[in-house]
Amino acid sequence: MSALALLDHLAILKGVRNTKERRKQVEELLRAVNLWTMRGAAVATYSGGMKQRFGVAQALLGDPKVLIVDEPTAGLDPFERQRFLDLLSEAGEDKIIILSTHIVDDVRDLCPDMAIMGEGEIVARGAPEDLIAKIKGKVWRKKVEKADVDALKEKYKVLSTRLLMGGVIISVLADAPPEAGFEGDEPNLEDAYFAHLYRLV
Repeated sequence: MSALALLDHLAILKGVRNTKERRKQVEELLRAVNLWTMRGAAVATYSGGMKQRFGVAQALLGDPKVLIVDEPTAGLDPFERQRFLDLLSEAGEDKIIILSTHIVDDVRDLCPDMAIMGEGEIVARGAPEDLIAKIKGKVWRKKVEKADVDALKEKYKVLSTRLLMGGVIISVLADAPPEAGFEGDEPNLEDAYFAHLYRLV
């Protein structure tokens, strides 16, 4: 089925009976998720990202008051990701949107309230900026050799490690510089996520 026909069919199943209202809603949603030019193509032929966007249009049919989305931007290119975030942000003005994701930038961009889950329980909850504020002035970073990482993990509260040009950027949570070479850095939401997930704060 084409995207246009399938979305129309799904709208009927969701109780949108008025033909004129249904057509208007289907067209607006296909334009909003940037699928209008592909409306006549079979959904089965869509790429993964296009199917994801079609799924969002489907979820928004019938103007639901609560929307639950799981990893909504995975697989989208940067342009489509931003378009999608704008769409969710706009929808969030008059709906409750529950977003499940591992992409922390999505959370910071979209969510006024977030929760961090670890081992099946909520270990922290609050506004992203409030969770970041709890570790402000306590994040230190240094580029080290791969061979030194394990020893540093034994010695300090390591938030994360990241490979960079043959070395490793190690991020540590501490009240003062852990040792020579560590420089203070502004914490980001990923730092806050790991600090709370590992119960370091």
